[in-house]
Amino acid sequence: MVRVALVMALSLVAGPALAQSPYVAGAIGADVSRFSHATSNLYASPSNDAEVLSGALRVGTSVGSNWGVELEFVRAGRSHTEGPVVSPLLQAGSVSATITQLLPPGVVPGTIPIPVPFEYRSDVTRRHASVDAVAFVRQTAGSMVDLVYLGGLAFSRERADVAQSVVPVFRTIASPATFRSTFIQYDTRPLVGMEARIRFTSRIRLIPGFRLQGLSEGWLMRPYVGLGWFF
Repeated sequence: MVRVALVMALSLVAGPALAQSPYVAGAIGADVSRFSHATSNLYASPSNDAEVLSGALRVGTSVGSNWGVELEFVRAGRSHTEGPVVSPLLQAGSVSATITQLLPPGVVPGTIPIPVPFEYRSDVTRRHASVDAVAFVRQTAGSMVDLVYLGGLAFSRERADVAQSVVPVFRTIASPATFRSTFIQYDTRPLVGMEARIRFTSRIRLIPGFRLQGLSEGWLMRPYVGLGWFF
């Protein structure tokens, strides 16, 4: 992904046909992500929703009089999710044949939950980064402001560090145990956005805006403010 980003960046700034109005910019934003999740009266599934700060670096150029292309690298802060303390319930029919034989007459195996003597805790830390390739259309809104509409693809990478702890209720029988795992997920999703480019000087622009990006089983909205240098 990094190699592709470098090639695209060089193509933006090095090609004479595209070097009509190149720029570089930096931005600080707030990544607000929302994910699909389920709730149950037996188990409270923790949500992966998060709100974290993010930073972005961009390079872009005009191609025509009112449109151009841009490459952006975004790295978000870490989000932390702590799962609830849960005492799982196992179905009677899934424990053992011995327990099934002890059920009262007329009770169908698997219909009565049996409490298991341990507690389960989960702790998840996530971090999201992406390389965004977009095209934009610029609309003049006065001598000092341009409105810009963006659309493209986000090539994202998410790392999740998971710590799962099993704590026996009767600690004289067994000791607590913690299991750690790391998951890396790559994804490609559409991205749209809108921003204003407000002239400070002949070279510097203030750039407030927002971008909306798809995620696996969710979406991410990023309001931001940045500064750009236009050559």
